[in-house]
Amino acid sequence: MKSCIEVALLAALMIGNQAVAEQDNFNCGDVLERWAVEPEAVDPDRVEYCKGVKGVAAWPVGADSDRAAAAAAALAAATASTASADPCSGPNAGASAHCWGPWSALAPAAAGGPGAPQPVPTDLVEQRPELASNYGPNPQLPIDPPIEPPLPPDVPLGACEVGLSCGFATIVDGTGTVAPADDTTLGRFDVSAAGGYVIRSEGNPDIALVTPMAASFSPRNDEYENLQAIGVDGDFRSLVLARVIRNNGGEVTEAADVWINGNSATAEANSGYFAWGTAMSQAGLDELNAGNGVAGTFSGFMSVDSGTLGTITVDFGSQPSWVGTWANPAFSFDAGGVVVGPDLVSEAGSFSGNVGADSYVRGSLLGQPDNKSIAHVIDVDVAGVGRVRDVGLLREQLTP
Repeated sequence: MKSCIEVALLAALMIGNQAVAEQDNFNCGDVLERWAVEPEAVDPDRVEYCKGVKGVAAWPVGADSDRAAAAAAALAAATASTASADPCSGPNAGASAHCWGPWSALAPAAAGGPGAPQPVPTDLVEQRPELASNYGPNPQLPIDPPIEPPLPPDVPLGACEVGLSCGFATIVDGTGTVAPADDTTLGRFDVSAAGGYVIRSEGNPDIALVTPMAASFSPRNDEYENLQAIGVDGDFRSLVLARVIRNNGGEVTEAADVWINGNSATAEANSGYFAWGTAMSQAGLDELNAGNGVAGTFSGFMSVDSGTLGTITVDFGSQPSWVGTWANPAFSFDAGGVVVGPDLVSEAGSFSGNVGADSYVRGSLLGQPDNKSIAHVIDVDVAGVGRVRDVGLLREQLTP
């Protein structure tokens, strides 16, 4: 659980980011490009602001077009590569962990840990701010069939399989990453058997991010690391900017935050936020539920609007259940439900009175019994606020 001091500092940071943006007309494309090459040389407040992780509330009125243009410019600058700058273009690309994206667990056993951050080319391609307003179907190269079962009608976004990739994503048109809730689609964020990122939503074409992706890591001041992963395949461009957790073998086990995918020739693009991990194994679930009454509390800030703090407590046992609270300066609500396998599914009667009937919370337990997380998504109609759609990665809060 975050302390009151930490929450206050984060709230102050969000306000400070807005003040900085309003008082200093800096270029977000330049900030993100510099951060990708020299993360220590850039004001972290500006980086967080330009990545959009502070959500709609942190952007000054009238800045939506500026943010879309900056994101498009950052994507173009980050992905305009030449063969000499691309670590995955040489004859030994197949042996490079970088060329398998951040999911090194899927890379060849011979691949080592991540090396030094890859340089981002500085030769700019034509900037495409119109990406945010021109969009359509997003065809990609053939990918593996979905690794999860068809979406069951009674579980929003479909069930997660024990021990397999499981994540959730927001999807918006263009490269702006954030849109009003009514223009935001929710879907599944997964990793295919070939190691590629795939975003799926019911009734829409799959969005397959470019693979292989050149990945680099940089340190943070908390338990996470920063990940930047870039993919280029002809006219297709993909970018992932995320905070990640890695195990002792260097494998990414949990990740959350920004994804962008588009075609520089057709100006078709999609983007959004995600929370991802590997659903807990059946053996891990059995171990937790055998404790009968053991509880775990998970907490963290949401990705689209990091002013929202989510807290979920899971009671394990023969009939595991969960309860949760989401608190934002503009609203708060409660929910609860059942745990089926790794899946957390809300029950209609468990919501607080300010939540409309057509709402749900959906999540999954990730990791192992001694190192757990929850990836989840909220789609709620809050009285006085309207529809809220967001994703979040919550880490277990251990008692000292």
